[in-house]
This record gives sequence, C-alpha cells and structure tokens, in this order.
Amino acid sequence: PPRSEDYENKLYYLEYFCGLSHEQCTPQKGYGARPIRLIPIFWTTTQRNEENDKKSDRHYDDLTDAGDIRIVAGHMRKIMLLVILLLLSACQKSEEDQLAELGYLQEDIVLIQGLSEENKGLFLSEMNESALSYLRLDSFKEENMKEYLSFDGILEKELLVDLINRGILTEQNKDKIVSLYSSPFFIKEKEETYLKFLNAYADTREMIEIVNTLRYKELFTDIVPTDISKGDLILVNKYHILSSDYEPEDLVQIEADYGSGRLREKVYEAYKSLCDKAREEGYPLRVVSSYRSYAYQEGLYNKYLGRDSKENVDTYSARPGHSEHQTGMAIDVSLPGVSLDDFGKTEAARWLNEHCMEYGFIVRYPKDKIGITGYIEEPWHIRYLGVDIAKDVYAKGITYDEYYACYIE
Repeated sequence: PPRSEDYENKLYYLEYFCGLSHEQCTPQKGYGARPIRLIPIFWTTTQRNEENDKKSDRHYDDLTDAGDIRIVAGHMRKIMLLVILLLLSACQKSEEDQLAELGYLQEDIVLIQGLSEENKGLFLSEMNESALSYLRLDSFKEENMKEYLSFDGILEKELLVDLINRGILTEQNKDKIVSLYSSPFFIKEKEETYLKFLNAYADTREMIEIVNTLRYKELFTDIVPTDISKGDLILVNKYHILSSDYEPEDLVQIEADYGSGRLREKVYEAYKSLCDKAREEGYPLRVVSSYRSYAYQEGLYNKYLGRDSKENVDTYSARPGHSEHQTGMAIDVSLPGVSLDDFGKTEAARWLNEHCMEYGFIVRYPKDKIGITGYIEEPWHIRYLGVDIAKDVYAKGITYDEYYACYIE
C-alpha cells in the first residue's frame, strides 16, 4: 500500500506494542515478497469530521504477519507459565498455612506435603495424630497408609507397620497374628517357624509352646549338647544331652534323716530347708532318688526296656544322658511307706507343688504337659533352679523347657 501517514502510524504501533523491529514490520520488495498483513485487533475512534477520520487516535492496533504472530505467542506462553507458577505457589502457601493452623509442626508439614492428594487429605481437615504417628516412622510406606489405619491399635505401631510392609498381617489372619506377636513367650528368632505352623493349630498359644520347646520335631532328633555354662539353669531333656563323663564336682552325701544318695551342696542345703518346713506342716518328706551317673541311668533304662515297650518307657524313664538326675539338682521325694505312684494323691504333693519354689525348686513334669516334656506327670520330681527363677517359672505357669527357650537360652 502507499506510505501514508496512517500506514506509518500502524508501523509505529506494531513496533512499539509488539517489540518488533522496523525491518520485521516493513514489507520486502522483490519477487515473492509478501506484503505485510494488517490485522486490526480493536480500536476506538473519536468522532471528528470526515477529513480528520484517518488521523483519529488508535489505542491498540496489532498488525503483523504469520511469522510475527509466533514471536508474540512465545512471549504469551512465558507470561502464562509465570502466572501458573505464581498461582501454584499461592496454593501451596495456603495449604501450608492451613496445616500450621491445625497445629502441625514444620517438619510434619514437609512430610505431609510430600504425600499424594488422597493421603494428604487425611491431614487437612483436622489434626490427625494417628496417621501422623505412622508418617513419622522411618519404615513408613505411603502405599500402605490405608492398611496402617485399618489395623491401627491392634499392635504396637512400629511392629504393625513392619508386619504390613512384609505382607504378614492380613484381614484373614489378623486374630492369630495379634495373638502370636503379643504373646510374652514370642521369640523373634523363631518367627519364621511360628508363621510356618500358624494355621496348623487352632490354638496359637499351643503352637507357640510347641515351637519354643522344639516339639514339632520328632523326639530325640537334632539333639544338642547341654550348655553346662548355664550353671544352675542348665537344660537336660529329650533334645539336650549330657556327656557320659559329666559329673558335678560339689556332690555331698545326704544325711540319713533326709533320705539317701548325693546332691550338689547348694541343692542339698535348699532341700533341707524345704524338708524342715514340710515337716512343720506335717509332711515328713524324704529323698527317694537323687544324683545318678550316666552308667546308672543306662542300666535303669535298659531294665525298664526289658519289661515294657520303648515307646512307653520313654514316657517315664530318661535315656542315658537325658536324665536331670545326672545334674545333681533333681530329686524324687515321697513320704515313708508311700510309693511314687501314690504320692500324687497325698496332701504332701499338693503342698510341695505350692511351696517348693519358695526354696528354689519347681515340679519339673506337671500335669497335662506330656506333649511338651515328653514325660507323664511326676509330682514327686523336683528340680533346683534357685529361688528367683523357680518363682518366676511358677508364676508364668510354663514348663522349664519353654522358660529356658524364652529367658535363658
């Protein structure tokens, strides 16, 4: 078009408002050159006479070609991105303020803001102490948040998180898992075995007892030497064996007034105190059997085999090396003229069971525990452990086999 004053004004506006160079705004000459396309965006016109219309003020008049539009669009994209970032920043600040007003600490707010929108919503309406306690744990996994809250309160939180993270705790086994992990007789080192037999027993406590005492194994298998370093607390049973040459060094002879045989000195002194008290109560207890050597026990066991099956003999007589009598800390007691088989029917047996722990003894093979000890009830057989341990075993109501596994071994 001819270069009129109006045309020059349009170029001026294009340069000034759009930031384009004069060359970009000026049509090029020559073959194939495109004349600039003038695109009016909007304008206002002050009413004047016709001859001054072309000189009317224009507030905005954006004129460009297709290439120049891309430049303008680039600037607009940057502006819009800046606006979006400002809006996001404003939203985050608002969310942070909201959390602070609810009473969350700054370090907790940082943790919360790192969550997904779904889990973040757990904290935005009110102070959620329960969910927050899980979020603070090092072992927390966000994908398990629903399960944490679903099982909240049934176990200590760190344990619960660990069990859920490892896929151990489910809705189906919840009751058994709670019973297992809240048991005072749970042994961490046996966890894998507990879980293996978890559904094999209706009673979880029974399963724990069987695992702790190794009774899931066949008797007299995986036998290990008795750890004699445990002193008064050594364990001798169908899985722990004494060597054939083991003999306590401090054996003393039992006075005729208290019975016959030999015992370790400290055990004998404790027994005399027990026996004296029993006599005061009207129960003249006497030692029927005390220390037995490996060889003596071997002969006794073989004698029983000569008249009974091995399966039966193993329920009432120990194999050589597996007898507590070899420790010098086990005693069979009874009353004058009363056989061992009949002793359990006497008041003396009841008194012994209720008071022997006061002198450091326990009744080693209690009623209904043949499935654990492997022996029938022997109310006459007492074992020395020392007063504190004996009282604790009695108070817990468990066999020494299990007590040893839980607290000594």
